[in-house]
Formats: sequence, C-alpha cells, structure tokens
Amino acid sequence: MVAAHQSNLAEISAGNSSQSRAATAEVRRLGAMFVQMHTDMDTELSAAAAQLGVQLPATPSPAQQQALAAVEANSGSAYDAAWLTQQRAGHQQALDATKTETSAGSDPTVVALATAAVPVIQSHLDEVVAALADAGAPTRVETGSGGQAARQARSWAVPITLAVLGVAMIGLAGSLAWPRRRRS
Repeated sequence: MVAAHQSNLAEISAGNSSQSRAATAEVRRLGAMFVQMHTDMDTELSAAAAQLGVQLPATPSPAQQQALAAVEANSGSAYDAAWLTQQRAGHQQALDATKTETSAGSDPTVVALATAAVPVIQSHLDEVVAALADAGAPTRVETGSGGQAARQARSWAVPITLAVLGVAMIGLAGSLAWPRRRRS
C-alpha cells in the first residue's frame, strides 16, 4: 500500500509539473489525465489504508522525487521526451508491482484495489508508449550493417590482409632459405 500510494503521489506530481512545463498539448493532456486518475485511485487506497491501520507517507519516495527533478531540469521538447520516458518506466514498474499484488497478495481489500488498478495503469502505459512512438522516440535500436563505410572497409580488408600475409610469408621464407654466416 505504501509503494502504491507513493507511486500515485509521484504520478500526481509529474502530472502537475507537465501542466506548466510541457511543450506539447499531448504531454499536458496525459499529465492532466494522470493527475485525475491517480488522485481517484489514491483516494480509495488512502481510505482502505486508514481502515487497515496502515500509515502512508506524505510524499513520493526520494528516488521518485529525484526522477522528477531530473525531468524538470529539461525544457521544451527535451522536457517532454524525458517526461514520457520517465512515465513509461514509472508506469511499467507500478504495473509489475500491482500485478504481483493481485497474484500474491494476502489481504482481500488490497488485492481488490490492485485488481482495479491494473487496467488503469496498463492504459496509462499504453498511452505513454503511443505518445513516445508518435514523437518519433525509438522503441528499439537497429544495429544495421555499418553502412557504406563498413562495406568499403570490408571490400579492402581482404586484399590488404592477403598482401600483408604475403609479404610476411616471403620474408619468412627468405630468412629460412638464406644461409646464415657463422662468425668464427
């Protein structure tokens, strides 16, 4: 419950940050949606925590605060790219933890909250991934063939290697065939 609460607080903080710092309407839209939906989820979570006697912290974790500060160190399109990248990582982590709770949790109230949260978090992750793709962020990095320079290097590599080996063999053969003079 503590981790889920801090995740909600982090998403609310990041969403609020996007409202004044984002360069694009899409990032502002996602931020506003995250604020609203994570606030709703956290209201339910906080009520359940109070019933169960669980103390919840007032702020996101120090790591979450540092991640947001790193995003906020950017501006313009760099802010948007960093914000989306951080949101992808944060939502993936939250989704993994929430799915673990649904399958391994022991308290029925907490499991029910986690079960209700999974589709919301998954939809947020899907929207962030789509926004990254629309922004042209790579979802994978192609290694390619090395381009024209690699093809040129390969085309010269064999003849040069053979020439060097040939010269070395001639030198070796010559040294073996040439009689050595002994000094007396």
